[in-house]
Amino acid sequence: MRAERRREIERQMMEEKQRTRAARKGNGFSIFLALLYLLTGGAFIYFLLKLNLLPAGYLYPGLAILAVVTLFNLPSMISRRGKKGRRVFASIISVLLIAGFSLGTYYLASTGGFFDAITERTVPTEDFLVQVRTADMPDSAEWEAMSEDAKKEYVSERLGGATVDTFNSTNSAYASAKAVLETDMNVEYSFEDTAEDCVINLLEGYTDYIFVPAAEYTALTGDEYYSQRESMQTLYTVKVPRETVDRTKAVNVTKEPFNIMISGTDYDGYRSDVNMIATVNPVTHVVLLTSLPRDLYVELPSKGEYDKLTHSRILGLEETQAAIENTLGIEINYYVSVNFNALQAIVDAMGGIDVYSEYDFHTIATGDPYDLYYYEGMNHLNGREALAFCRERDSFESGDMQRNENQQAVLKAIIEKATQSSTILSSYTDILDAVAGNMFTTMSQDEMADIVKMQLKGMPSWEIRRHAVKGEPDFDYCYALGDYASVVYPIQEEITIAVDEIAKTKLTD
Repeated sequence: MRAERRREIERQMMEEKQRTRAARKGNGFSIFLALLYLLTGGAFIYFLLKLNLLPAGYLYPGLAILAVVTLFNLPSMISRRGKKGRRVFASIISVLLIAGFSLGTYYLASTGGFFDAITERTVPTEDFLVQVRTADMPDSAEWEAMSEDAKKEYVSERLGGATVDTFNSTNSAYASAKAVLETDMNVEYSFEDTAEDCVINLLEGYTDYIFVPAAEYTALTGDEYYSQRESMQTLYTVKVPRETVDRTKAVNVTKEPFNIMISGTDYDGYRSDVNMIATVNPVTHVVLLTSLPRDLYVELPSKGEYDKLTHSRILGLEETQAAIENTLGIEINYYVSVNFNALQAIVDAMGGIDVYSEYDFHTIATGDPYDLYYYEGMNHLNGREALAFCRERDSFESGDMQRNENQQAVLKAIIEKATQSSTILSSYTDILDAVAGNMFTTMSQDEMADIVKMQLKGMPSWEIRRHAVKGEPDFDYCYALGDYASVVYPIQEEITIAVDEIAKTKLTD
């Protein structure tokens, strides 16, 4: 009997040890889970408060509910004396919240990174290019296979002591760039009257090297009568810092109407091929899109010379903003710069857009060997098709005027899909990735956050109106080209109508 009693006691002691060990393991896991809960929850709240995107009516009740849940969950999980069922329930709730915190932190961190990317002010530079004939360069495969050191050595051997064709100019940035090139490569210069003369000399074999501002080179070789860009290649680039003046005129973006200049730049970023004013009235929830012809003949305020509006981008977006302000007699509060890559990527990230076309037409998209067809009525477009739709003008009798209309139609379709469907949620990070790096705005992060909060608070529907300024096609001297080219003269009646429409949109009563 004694032996049996001893064995029973030993068995009970062993079971108690096993229960104690299991309880300790369970309690250790609960503590780990509680720490992970606090860590992920703390990160989520930090980003939530930092970005300040939620209206107070949502933020504070949400934080209060979260605090109550936390006060219930944590003691229930880590208490050794609590009921097992309550501890299990608290653990399940915590796991779900940890997943929610992690996902929310990811989205908030992505949003913060996006805001940083599109508002980060960097010192702008102006590029100056040493151009050579493509036939005198290694083929593309051979060039890509070369290391960076090998490329530098190749450039130094070719340019060292060479004579480079330049043109007469009083541009101080161009003078600085020439000084840098002369110092770096010990080159000598020959001089022509215009940048166009330099390009002609290179193409016709009168010189082996030319040195021209990248923006002027792009403007020259971008016109229809200069399609030989593929015959030339960049050998060396000199970057010169460019002084700019901040023309931002901040307002309370949730209570006061404001104007945003939307500048859509080409792939090189040297020309503003889309020039649009978005007049936003946050009180009446109306947006007016006013398009200007890219070839509108305007005065360049910093030069006192006249040129196409698209060429004003050569001197910086602030120059474009000032030129439009002077032409229309309005105040522009902010600007947004978006390039073609962003448009294409945004539309693809949204799963395409539905755009209304006023005509049947076809176009050959840039880089595509086949035509793209569009039909009168609604068309579902992917990114490549939307970009080609925006850029086409030769298919229309009114040319650039109809292109402005098409650009507005695409922007309207993007805004409507982003604000009136679940696309913005399901493709959120893809859209942010598409825009970051391809967009810059002078609107601050706090101002953008205020707009987001306003939208979340009331979820208003926005009315989008459209207006396109027309002009008179002609031919005149363009400062950037140093030569005559096709332009569009402003028509005062058209300017007056546009300004009147902007004024009406700003009325809050």
